[in-house]
Amino acid sequence: MKRVCSVIVHHKGRSLLDSCLRSVLASDDVEVEVVVAANACQEELPEIAEQDPRVEVVWIEAPVGFSEANNIGVERSAEVGSQPDFYFFLNNDTMVERDTLAKLVAAAEQHSECGIVGPRLMILGAQGVLNSLGLNLTRTGEAWDEGIGIDLESYGSLPPTGPVVAVTGAALMIRAHLFEELEGWEELYEYYFEDIDLCLRAQSRGWAVVRVTDAIVWHAISATAARGSEFKLHLTWRNRLLLWFIHWPTGELLETAPKLIYDEVSLIARRLYHKAYSDAGLQARSWRDFLRHLARAFRLRRQAKGDGAWVGLLKAPGSVPVIHLPELPEEALSEVPTQGEIA
Repeated sequence: MKRVCSVIVHHKGRSLLDSCLRSVLASDDVEVEVVVAANACQEELPEIAEQDPRVEVVWIEAPVGFSEANNIGVERSAEVGSQPDFYFFLNNDTMVERDTLAKLVAAAEQHSECGIVGPRLMILGAQGVLNSLGLNLTRTGEAWDEGIGIDLESYGSLPPTGPVVAVTGAALMIRAHLFEELEGWEELYEYYFEDIDLCLRAQSRGWAVVRVTDAIVWHAISATAARGSEFKLHLTWRNRLLLWFIHWPTGELLETAPKLIYDEVSLIARRLYHKAYSDAGLQARSWRDFLRHLARAFRLRRQAKGDGAWVGLLKAPGSVPVIHLPELPEEALSEVPTQGEIA
């Protein structure tokens, strides 16, 4: 039986974490242990975090980024002598079905070249509405979850288990030895795009990233962080540029640079014309922070390996769909349905 160490970064949302922990610990056909990385957490943890011997808590006093918190969680796992076969990184506002971890492990074991696997995510509280079937990425670095906000009937036939350019860090399983080879999450990103970076680094070393459609995780989207906050927009805009600069093969980088620069300049010009000064200022700050991190990005780019075969999975620039997310009452987040209830 394979051993899985689930690392869960937690800042707030005690009841959400309680449901998440209970669902992970109830997993069938795998040996599970959990590390909760309590990231500047000011609230008491749910009782199960203190009472279940399979749960280890590491307290992080000063707030750190998602990538660093996950790395600290893995370090804590090693300190207590854990030697898992897989790490399963999971948001605290998720719940997994009992067979999800076993299905992810089985998919990875079935293909020796598979290094990272991700489940199908459904929106918790919106029965039958997709959250993610893996991540899409355009040639100019725009990213979005495949199927997000679309109900299953409207989406049509689900894609089979197979390779994708990346899977979301909200629920990402990786072989433990590969995670060590990659030296963990890249902390430059802090939040957002760090999952794509991890997946591209794995692929650059010859590993595949696979979406496992019949493994299901339920996700209360942005339950612990406001949608569209300045914090999120700033890091998303900045990290898109960092990802593009670090990972794109030289030919692809030079080919897409004119389009990306034109789109960025046109966008800030439109914002200024329409007096959207706050968004224009936020965009300019994202550029400034991108340039401020350019020296480190150069070093990471030199470390990048591989032939960039994943470039063939990129979408056309500007192909990001309009995304509509359901508005959910708070009580809708209280209980996870079973797979049979959405069949």
